[in-house]
Amino acid sequence: MRLEWLEDILAVLETGSLAAAAERRCVTQPAFSRRIMAIEAHLGVELIERARKPSRPKPALRDQRERIHELAAGLRDLRNDLQRHDRETQNSLVISCQHAITTSVAPTLVRGLGGEPHLNVRLRSGNREECFAQLVTRQADIALLYQTHREPLAGADDYVELIELGPEPLLPVFPTRRLDELAAARTAGGIPVVAYPADVFLGKVTRQEIFPDLELLVHPRAETALTPAIKELVCAGVGVGWLPRSLVAAELRAGVLQDLSGDLPSCTMTIAAMRLRTNRLASVERVWRAVGEFRAGE
Repeated sequence: MRLEWLEDILAVLETGSLAAAAERRCVTQPAFSRRIMAIEAHLGVELIERARKPSRPKPALRDQRERIHELAAGLRDLRNDLQRHDRETQNSLVISCQHAITTSVAPTLVRGLGGEPHLNVRLRSGNREECFAQLVTRQADIALLYQTHREPLAGADDYVELIELGPEPLLPVFPTRRLDELAAARTAGGIPVVAYPADVFLGKVTRQEIFPDLELLVHPRAETALTPAIKELVCAGVGVGWLPRSLVAAELRAGVLQDLSGDLPSCTMTIAAMRLRTNRLASVERVWRAVGEFRAGE
């Protein structure tokens, strides 16, 4: 039984319906239904009561919930142990980064590891919750994450080690050549905005620390959780976007984008590196020392 199949089944059991499980697994309901039917075909048994509306797991499946959970946990542990052993023997490690950090800060950090010519660094990108989960489940050796005063990371303790790498301003930016359009919108009492979803880290930051200080109506024109996509939408003139300075540094220097933090609210985040204290692979130890000497923005 494949791990993703067990996770699909657990999603159905934990949510109670195919529709809610599909949303949790980030797929459309028709696609998720086809996946469940493929599992049923492989097992030779029906798992879902489809005659009832809404459809729900059969009692026999519900009775096996704990056993399925244990199987999935065991397979995850096995996968992680095998991956960890492979990283140790291949002199490689995994760094999990928030999307913006992957495309801005991480390349400079990896380039700084020039003293490790045989080291293979794999970058994984995700939202903050995903990156932290990859760290604690040992799918990643190091995590690079943002934090703010209102959205802090869990502090260093007996289990996790944390290093602050430096500040990262979150700036409002807009195409320089279209500032007249923005001025007209502001005169009318509002501004077009490219927004982050409310349930992602930067969405929480903008809603908690930036939008309350705006003395203008916010008109969302587009929404995405991906900072590189926000950047492209802003460059196209769709609206004002709040982006990490390191991600738009080249465009600001070239005059393509204008920093509006003199007129619109901004905030400063901190970039932090985290690792598990129990991860003592030699490659991780060497890279962690290099991370401690790295300073964002330098």
